[in-house]
Amino acid sequence: MSAPPLIEITFELWTELVAHLQSQGGGVRESGAFLLGRNTSTTRMVTGFLPYEKLQADALHEDYVLLTAKSFSKLWTVCQEHHVSVVADVHTHRFGPQQSHSDKSNPMIALAGHIALIVPKFAQGEIQISDIGVHIYRGNHQWTSQFGTSVPTLIRLVEF
Repeated sequence: MSAPPLIEITFELWTELVAHLQSQGGGVRESGAFLLGRNTSTTRMVTGFLPYEKLQADALHEDYVLLTAKSFSKLWTVCQEHHVSVVADVHTHRFGPQQSHSDKSNPMIALAGHIALIVPKFAQGEIQISDIGVHIYRGNHQWTSQFGTSVPTLIRLVEF
């Protein structure tokens, strides 16, 4: 029996998320969201997402994503009100799914085990799970990254 995926998300929710990232970035800038849900002993179940611009109207007005401390306060309030946790974060890059220097230096959630997903090509065109970069924060600005054929073992799309 193989190990369970790190993240499970319904096909419908994944499609909605990618469509939102495509729309928000418009093919010209980064966009992103926090993936919300619950953690079990074997996996992280995504039940929704909270776009960065819903936390902070100007989060996407630069060449990169920038969230203030006030945005994180709003995030924790949403999590508490809806009885969910941050399962991961996701954002887009212009080219590939690798982290930028800024991504490595500034994790969205600076706790070991946090997962950051990067969608290439500003999420434009058809995006496969194997196109995504999966970056697991190990603490002290250290990351483990997975790409290509290993990604579908870490993220599983499930039927509703």
